[in-house]
Amino acid sequence: MEEEENIVEKKRTKRTVLSETKEGTTYQSSIGLQSDQKKDDIENIPDMPDDSNQIVTTDAPLVVFDLETTGLSRYSDITQIAACNVDRIFSRYIFPNQPISAEASRITGLTVVGNKMYHNGSLVPYKLPHEGLTDFLSYISEFKDKPILIGHNIKRFDCHVLFITLSSLNMWNEFSSQISCFIDSLNLFKQVAPSLASYSQSFLVNNLLGQEYESHNAVHDARLFLKLITDKGNIFNYLDDFAFSPNYSDQYHLQLCNLKTYSKVMKVNEKVISKAMALKAAKSNLKLCHLKMSIDRGGKMGLIALLSEKSVKTGDARVTKNKKILQRIFEYFEKQ
Repeated sequence: MEEEENIVEKKRTKRTVLSETKEGTTYQSSIGLQSDQKKDDIENIPDMPDDSNQIVTTDAPLVVFDLETTGLSRYSDITQIAACNVDRIFSRYIFPNQPISAEASRITGLTVVGNKMYHNGSLVPYKLPHEGLTDFLSYISEFKDKPILIGHNIKRFDCHVLFITLSSLNMWNEFSSQISCFIDSLNLFKQVAPSLASYSQSFLVNNLLGQEYESHNAVHDARLFLKLITDKGNIFNYLDDFAFSPNYSDQYHLQLCNLKTYSKVMKVNEKVISKAMALKAAKSNLKLCHLKMSIDRGGKMGLIALLSEKSVKTGDARVTKNKKILQRIFEYFEKQ
């Protein structure tokens, strides 16, 4: 009985240390009486990302979308966006702020001369970025149930372009709240049809549907690819495997910002923390300053409590339970 009580007390103490470390002086009831608190004392250390499974219903409508851009960078401007489901089609040409690269123009057929936009030499109507993306948001929001957005190679490219563009227009939060999830059809078809010679959109359409694919005409692409998804993708059998959060790109870019804060302690001569460990910390929403904050608030126990916090889903440590690594990090900050 006494041993069980000791275990319970240790768990309670660990939870208290973790709470005090993450919440700072806001965890103390007297915070309201203290007016000279430092910012670091009252700033909350972020929680771990929500790692629960993406919940998606089979009632969600499928919407295939396709972007054309000014180049291959994730910071490229969108020049055309098309989307379709079984009932509704959307397409807008969008006038870019950046010049269209020669390679992108060759692939998409889109060019800009002065204030005019052309597709394969024919003049096309266009919208400015805010107008065109507002129209796209309206299209997405008109579905009764939040749609599943599907595209090819979107986890590496299109989702990031959308995030960067919509964020610059203060439209990302509204957009991400209107969709159920994303699915990357490239990953899906590698599972559905393994060992193919290629997984390009044109190859999949030509070989699995037996139809010609007019690559980089966004409306035509989207229509054919929707048929491919619905006829050959078995998508609802793979929702748990391939659905990813609307906030994936947001979280990804946040992690990159977090990782940059570890550059000093990842240097070879420092040997404080490995790149793999820094990446794990960054993915768990922790910047380097949060590690220092945990020591300032709870000493070595605060650091241990923070980095060894258990994931609700997997039970794994947030970053590490390795005593040598924890000691090395603690000693580094003690010397600062």
